[in-house]
Amino acid sequence: MTEHINNRQLGKTQSRAVIDVAAHCQKNGVDKAQERKLLQLLGRFASRHELQMNIKRQPENLR
Repeated sequence: MTEHINNRQLGKTQSRAVIDVAAHCQKNGVDKAQERKLLQLLGRFASRHELQMNIKRQPENLR
């Protein structure tokens, strides 16, 4: 089932900013294996929140 959306009803608060997954990974130092997984999972573009929730960071050694 599809639904048509009137573009004039959408406000600026309802639109989402999307960013390039590969550029985000390079900018934030994500390794190539993790970048490949994100590209398979999210596609080429994703919101910042989707990227932050799906990136697995290695725990830092605090000692």
